Amino acid sequence: MYAKICSGTLQGIQADKITVESDVSFGFPAFTIVGLPDAAIRESKERVRAAITNSGFKFPDKRVTVNLSPADIKKEGTHFDLAIAVGILVSCGAVPSDSYQEFAFLGELTLDGKINRIRGALPLIAGLKDKGVNKIILPEKNLKESSLVEGVKIYPVDSLKEVISFVSGNIEIKRVVFDSEQMLDKEAEYEDFSDVIGHDSAKRALQIAAAAMHNVLFTGPPGSGKTMLARRLPGIMPPLTKEERLEITKIYSVYGFLDEDMKVVAERPFRSPDHTISPTALVGGGKRIKAGEVSMAHLGVLFLDEFTEFSRGTIEALRRPMEDEFCTISRLSGSVKLPSKFLTVAAMNPCPCGYYGDKRTICTCSPGKIARYRARLSGPILDRIDITVNVAVPEFDEISRRGSGVSSSKLREGVMRARFMQQERYKNEKIKYNSQMRSEHISKYCKIDGDAEELLNSAFSRMNLSIRSWDKILKAARTIADIEESEDISSIHIAEAISYKCEKTIFK
Repeated sequence: MYAKICSGTLQGIQADKITVESDVSFGFPAFTIVGLPDAAIRESKERVRAAITNSGFKFPDKRVTVNLSPADIKKEGTHFDLAIAVGILVSCGAVPSDSYQEFAFLGELTLDGKINRIRGALPLIAGLKDKGVNKIILPEKNLKESSLVEGVKIYPVDSLKEVISFVSGNIEIKRVVFDSEQMLDKEAEYEDFSDVIGHDSAKRALQIAAAAMHNVLFTGPPGSGKTMLARRLPGIMPPLTKEERLEITKIYSVYGFLDEDMKVVAERPFRSPDHTISPTALVGGGKRIKAGEVSMAHLGVLFLDEFTEFSRGTIEALRRPMEDEFCTISRLSGSVKLPSKFLTVAAMNPCPCGYYGDKRTICTCSPGKIARYRARLSGPILDRIDITVNVAVPEFDEISRRGSGVSSSKLREGVMRARFMQQERYKNEKIKYNSQMRSEHISKYCKIDGDAEELLNSAFSRMNLSIRSWDKILKAARTIADIEESEDISSIHIAEAISYKCEKTIFK
């Protein structure tokens, strides 16, 4: 007997509808799964066999064939267990032939027939909804997460026996309704900038960065406060919208960062990978394609401490994600596009010993050693940095004023002013921030007067800037003007933007 069961699979964080076809026929007893299954699906044969038997049903002593259609799409994950088991029982006549067709089935089986929590429930449900499926049976432990998708009827289950009784009409499963609006309105908590002593110029730079997603590079001796500043950056970025929270939660759901009680990601991500990370772990990939740190930092901050200690290949792997705001991972089986719209904050010492230019400690590095150390960062990577700031150790008078620094709420006010101006400016464009401007946008929205143009031309010649650096300065100046609610970019705005783009001086 033949049966078709609806399920789904993930390609990155996008879901495809999958039909699990089951056929039980006469022949030598065998259990075969085809349709490009991964190792986890191939191993499901033993889980499904034991779960069916231990749930009180008889596993067919015949030839069992399961096909995952369409067969040319790579299938991954343990969530096919439930659909495979239901399909086999339908083929055996244990389930009425027409009672299951309106449902999609997602769930991992244990040997005793219980149903475990699965990864990626949120994007799977959202994708199946887009494909016209609005009734889904899934593990009870995924219920809170799945309730974020509106317009879908979710039926939480705990065991295979319960599923069969439900689709056979013997029991009723009452859906538990959560207030998705309340879940998405969860308040975010961040560390405050008022805890940071001094560093007014660095705070100003981070305010500009948060206002339009400009990339930042901190240089300074050990213990000067670079990490402390970076950790507080998400707190001055605009609150996540409901759509953005859902988008981040989808990524975390796929890669197992959501537990049963974590219903939605409320805070902007702050990812700080160690400098020993590989290029694949940073940008994503692997034999079984997984998101990297750049995707886990989507809509948040990617902090790269000890930037020059990262391998050259790892640093260069950031070029495309920083520019394109997404990663495309290509393999023989196909390509996966992963979101990676993040704000980069890198931090480094000015030299190998860390004390070049420090007033308190003498640097012991030779000029050649310093030059080789700084040469670890290539020109193309430095061109993608909008703001470069030197972070010095606070003076005694600054330390004595502990707790009197500018607060995150005050800095956020300027960020929100700039974001509002950008929202109005780009409402008919395909961009949202000044940092996303292309050549045509720069020509249209970054017009400068004669004095500002003369200042920029002088900086271009003296600092030997690239065309990309020229554009970066104009974008940063546009953001500075937006913070001050100015439609015009003046020479003062250009001068401040130039001061943040002095890597040619720092890395001479």
